[in-house]
Formats: sequence, C-alpha cells, structure tokens
Amino acid sequence: MVDVLYVEDNPNDADIFSRLIRKINKPITFKVLNSGSEALEYLTGQGRYEQQKARLPKLVLMDLNLGGLSGFEVVEQTRAIERTRFLPIVAFSTSDNPKDIQSAYEAGINAYVVKPGSYQATGTVLTHLCDFWLENNSRTDHK
Repeated sequence: MVDVLYVEDNPNDADIFSRLIRKINKPITFKVLNSGSEALEYLTGQGRYEQQKARLPKLVLMDLNLGGLSGFEVVEQTRAIERTRFLPIVAFSTSDNPKDIQSAYEAGINAYVVKPGSYQATGTVLTHLCDFWLENNSRTDHK
C-alpha cells in the first residue's frame, strides 16, 4: 500500500518531494503522479489502473494547478465517489490566493498548505504532514 500519493505536474517539485520524503526518518511509501486524470484513474481503480486496484493511500497531496484535469476537479470527482469520499486530501500548492484556498475547501479538500519557498522549510512541512496524516489521523476508509 502507498502511504502518500503526490499529484504534481512540475518535475522539479516532484523531484524535490521524492528526495525530501526519503529523508524522513520513517518508512514512508509514496507514489508520484503527474496529472489529474491519472490520479483519478489511480484512486478509482479505472483506466490504466483497472487491473491493479489497490488499497487507498493514507494521504493524497494535491497540486491544484495541474494541466488538463485540475486538482480542484480531481477533488470534486473524488468526493462524489463512495470509495474515495472520505480520503484525506491536502492541497499542496504555491498559491496563497484566498480565492484558490476557498475554492479548494469548497471542492472538499481536508487542508490547504502553501508550499514553502526553501528546500529545508519544505522538508519540515512534509515531515509535519506525514506525522499528522500517517500517524495521528484516525480513519475508517482503508478500502
């Protein structure tokens, strides 16, 4: 099972995430997807993931400004499906625009985190997110 699913279309941000998540002193499994449509297929077990429908991740980190199907749309569609309705999804975005934050919550996001500007600060934020969502958050939807 994947602990963290990160949906990010910027290869540099995806690389930074991968390097930092490996530095966390805990065995965290993760998968990076680079499009909203692939994330939706993965979470619903459809399309290219139909033959490998797996348990849901413990946390989805979602960039909102994705090309094609946006992160907002992925969240809305995920919330409309019984299997993924209560899946923890955290917006992880460079935008601190109040309209984006409001729209994300309206779409059904659980939390909104603005990506820090530095490598070290991003590592600290990821550590805190993993501590809370993977260790302290109680869930009932591990399907």
